[in-house]
Amino acid sequence: MPREDGAPDGTGQPLGATGYGYVRVGPTILPVWLLWLMAALLAVGGVTAYVLLNSSPEPSQQTVDVVPSTVPPPSPDVDFVPPTDGDSPSASDTAPSPDDASAIVEEFYQDINDHDFAAAWDLGGKNIGGSSYSEWVAGYDTTASIELSAVNTESPGQVGADLRATQSDGSVRVYQGTYTVSDGVIVGADITLK
Repeated sequence: MPREDGAPDGTGQPLGATGYGYVRVGPTILPVWLLWLMAALLAVGGVTAYVLLNSSPEPSQQTVDVVPSTVPPPSPDVDFVPPTDGDSPSASDTAPSPDDASAIVEEFYQDINDHDFAAAWDLGGKNIGGSSYSEWVAGYDTTASIELSAVNTESPGQVGADLRATQSDGSVRVYQGTYTVSDGVIVGADITLK
């Protein structure tokens, strides 16, 4: 055991000297075996950390460097794996968020352009289109397409819109107004012909 003056008991060594099997580390005298143990633990820990960090499983699919332009590029150490045929999004995955009023109005007119009148009716046509589904659909008989040229959120649930409705005879009708969206559905509209 080291004495208070720094030399091990019974070594007969002068103050400040260390004996066989002891090493001075700063003001402390430590047995050599303790330093070897610490060195071994550090070495094993370092090797273990290196192996864990550098052992990555082989990718099971081919990786691709291309990402959609709306997504920021991934960091260099992250691979993008394209979806397989079984991973195609369902209709609920591509539907607009109930909180995004502009997206609801855009989807409403996309459904009409796609002649998916049932989807447009469910998205709010039943709230703004009158009393009968068949009369509402018949109102689009002469409409070839509708272009939503400007949509902006004025306040939560309110969407201002400018519409260009191209008719089957080539004429264009321009509409302007406001839609009210609540819980992912159009619940009201104030649209006028310009």
